Amino acid sequence: MPAFERPLSIVTIVILAIAGSVTTPHAQGRFTGKFTDKWENPVVGALVLVEPSEGTTGGRQETTTDDDGAFAFVGLRSGQWEVEVHGDGYQPIRTAVNVRQLSDNRPLEVELDVLPSGGRFRGDTEFEADGGIPMIKFGADGGFEFEDAEGEGEGTYGISGVNAVLVVRDYDGPDDRFAVSQPVVVTAPSDQFLSVSWGESTLAKK
Repeated sequence: MPAFERPLSIVTIVILAIAGSVTTPHAQGRFTGKFTDKWENPVVGALVLVEPSEGTTGGRQETTTDDDGAFAFVGLRSGQWEVEVHGDGYQPIRTAVNVRQLSDNRPLEVELDVLPSGGRFRGDTEFEADGGIPMIKFGADGGFEFEDAEGEGEGTYGISGVNAVLVVRDYDGPDDRFAVSQPVVVTAPSDQFLSVSWGESTLAKK
């Protein structure tokens, strides 16, 4: 064996040993998720914040959900991250996730609770027109159900003065004419709510 080959082999072994001993404490991962409500509507435009927990390096980042309620973060350091979600009309949440290599991460899929604004009826309160249609039933929990000549639906509401603002989240009818961004307003002649007006219909309290 020529004399120059032995030093070369030692160098090669040392390089391989160093390469094999390198760990990846700062490996970066991709973290994704999706938010919906209980009617399986995507929560669009929600603000999603992530910040590293103690022991994890990295900086605070933010993004918003797309039209499918989905989001993604890339380049996060491996470790535990705190996630906050804020969506208009929804209860904010905060949770912790572990981010590792890309293949190890599971999407965060969460059903957000709606957050009605304004006051509520003290108990379940129902209004209906002559013949029973249309009908609206308000719940003390901030939810409501309704039925009209074309179908039925449900959602959340809040009372401000003599107006009840209805945010329809789910509608089973020939078209989806109600949208979250276009709430329906039901008015009452007084704050006693003995009757309400919904469009061209007057509904009496049952």
